[in-house]
Amino acid sequence: MRIDIGHIGDEEIAKIKEATQTRETIEFYSNVMTREIEENFQRVLVVFLTACDQTHLFNCLSYCTLELLANANKANAKRLYFKEQNLNITNEKDYSSGMENFKAALSGNKIHYMTELETSLLEIHLFLTRDDVITVKVSNNTQITPFEYQRIQEKIAMAKQYDSMEAALTCVDQTEGSGLGLIIIVLMLKELGLDETHLKYDINSNETVATIEIPLDSYAEL
Repeated sequence: MRIDIGHIGDEEIAKIKEATQTRETIEFYSNVMTREIEENFQRVLVVFLTACDQTHLFNCLSYCTLELLANANKANAKRLYFKEQNLNITNEKDYSSGMENFKAALSGNKIHYMTELETSLLEIHLFLTRDDVITVKVSNNTQITPFEYQRIQEKIAMAKQYDSMEAALTCVDQTEGSGLGLIIIVLMLKELGLDETHLKYDINSNETVATIEIPLDSYAEL
């Protein structure tokens, strides 16, 4: 089942409930992340978790899902930026050069990049599935570079050295792009009794997929 996250009404809510009960995967998609889109993602997550009788997971999965979606959306915007700058994102020298100004360009030209994303073929996706585990997948239809993948794995590994989110917030640079969000995701999973292997990244030529799997017997409340 595929649903435009920008249009969530009573009919879509009913479909989500039915698909959850029949253990059908539900796909939501968008070209951009706006405040309204974020709220819709949170709304469908509440409906999904309620149908799964797992509402205690909302705080954890809400943060994790929005963080992964924001990262996916930023990755798509990055491709547009590199194309505009005539830089090859798979070239290490071009990648380093482009990243020097990417954050500033994105921050200073939000409307431009939002408009470009809305009219592009680039999308972000959220997949929700209930089975023996709660599966949350976030994807974007661009391939991650080796440099980006290495940075992700470094942040996931870094999370192992912290016993709590408070420790991470004290020690890790909290500026945008520092990777703190990924570290917090791993630590939130840890508070559910789950290790970093419950967050996985899969890569192919057409997309990048981040997957979180939580067993239905994870009853810790955050």
